[in-house]
Amino acid sequence: MSRIANHPRPSLSPPARSQRWLGLLLVMAPIVGSFVYNRGIRLPFLDGCPLMRSIGIPCPGWGLTRSFMAVARGEFAQAFAYHWFGPILFAGFGLACLHFLLELSQNRRIKAFYVSWVRNPKLQISVFLLLLIYHGFRLHHLAQSGFLYTSFRQSPIAQWFY
Repeated sequence: MSRIANHPRPSLSPPARSQRWLGLLLVMAPIVGSFVYNRGIRLPFLDGCPLMRSIGIPCPGWGLTRSFMAVARGEFAQAFAYHWFGPILFAGFGLACLHFLLELSQNRRIKAFYVSWVRNPKLQISVFLLLLIYHGFRLHHLAQSGFLYTSFRQSPIAQWFY
C-alpha cells in the first residue's frame, strides 16, 4: 500500500492531453451526431452512403447512421436490424468517451483490460474480416432481392456506361 502512495502515476504530458481531447472529440462525434440527426438536423454532405450514391453498391458501413440513431432512441432491435455492428460500435464509442473523460479529469493514463484488446492487431483483423463477411451476406441478400441490380443500373456510374 505504501509503495503506491510513494510512486504516484505521472501526469499526462501536454501532447498526451491534446491526444486525449482529440480522441474524445472523435468518439463523441457519432454519438452526438445520432442525437442531433434524431432531432431532424441534417448535414447534406453526410446524408447517405457515398459509395451507394456513386455506384449503387452500399459500403460495409451502410446503415450505421440509422443504427446509431435507433440506439440513441433506445430502439435496440431496430438498431441491429439496420446494422449488426451499430449498437456494438455505439457502446464502444460511449466507453471510449468515458475512458478519455476519466483520463482527462484525473490527468493521468488509466490502464484498462479493453485497451490491450483494441490495440491487438489479430483482433483488429478478425473484426475487419467479420465485418467483410457480414457485408458479403448483406450484399448477397440485396442481390437476391433484385435491389442491388436496380440500384447499380440507376447509379451515375452505370448511367455513364449505358
